[in-house]
Amino acid sequence: MTIRLSCLVLAWLLASAFHVEAQQTKLRASLQTPASDALLGQSLVRFKQEVEKRSNNAISMEIFDSGKLYIDDHVVQGVRSGGVEMGIAGFNQFSKSIPAIDVMEQPFLFNFEALVRAAMSPDNEIRRLIDKAILDALGVRILWWQSAGNQVFVSKGRNTTEPRQIKGQKIRVFSDTLGQFVRHCGGSPVMVSAARLQEAFLKSEIDMATGASNAIFVRELWKVADTITRTMHAPIEFSLIINDKVWQSLPESHRAILTEAARREERQSRETVTKIEAGLYTQFRQKGMTVHDLTADQVADWRACSAAVLENYLHGNADLARRLMAAYGKLRTDPCCTSRPDAGGNFNRR
Repeated sequence: MTIRLSCLVLAWLLASAFHVEAQQTKLRASLQTPASDALLGQSLVRFKQEVEKRSNNAISMEIFDSGKLYIDDHVVQGVRSGGVEMGIAGFNQFSKSIPAIDVMEQPFLFNFEALVRAAMSPDNEIRRLIDKAILDALGVRILWWQSAGNQVFVSKGRNTTEPRQIKGQKIRVFSDTLGQFVRHCGGSPVMVSAARLQEAFLKSEIDMATGASNAIFVRELWKVADTITRTMHAPIEFSLIINDKVWQSLPESHRAILTEAARREERQSRETVTKIEAGLYTQFRQKGMTVHDLTADQVADWRACSAAVLENYLHGNADLARRLMAAYGKLRTDPCCTSRPDAGGNFNRR
């Protein structure tokens, strides 16, 4: 009887284990751009394909693109509430709820690629602090961070190489920190979602816009603007997030597959974003847009007019902000991140 009972228990355990491994996981993901988009869209498509391949379709993903479920500034709340399991969200959407993590949007703090890559590496202290703060405060887990390039100004009939050129102009922003940046340098910030950029230009709600090169392409802004100024004042980062309750409910093997696929896609997207962005600027010029870069003197002028933004950040965010800035200071001593690769110190004013 004892042997028979032991066999029955063993059979039940094996059947239970098989059931867990065979369990089907269905995940929906919200995406604000088309799935064909070269940056965010194609990254999510590759991730879906990799996850389904690695799991032999035990994990299936459905992508709702072009903001069909949630537009860009509603994605975090949609995932947090469980309205959708996963979503691609911009960094600014987290800093609305957790202002202390807003170190990445401080003007001209992260203004070259090697520094951004190092800061957002999974092993870096800055990345770990940000990911933990988001998980603890919002209940969503970061699967990967992905660059969408650097912030630029888009305008019509004038460039913005000097701060004085934005004085009195209505300028689209997408975060409170950007709003402070614009206001301190003389402009009037207007909060507008990426989905409404063309409309806002056409209705004269804005005169200029800040955003990524990818947003210019996806929203076809050459139809309403003709000038890009590459201020590169802050990186634009997006992440794939998953509701943590959903994550905890998944079999361990499924969590491992999602983690491995996310790490792979994060590495790939970091490698390709620079090449993609260069190709976009070729297309912008073909569409008739002019592109301007800043001199060292002009960067100094922008830094001067926006210095109060960093001061406000440090004064208003206590412990976490101090830890992030300490980690930033440590990173800037690393050989990767001491200066811009193209920094020549070419100041011409006397």
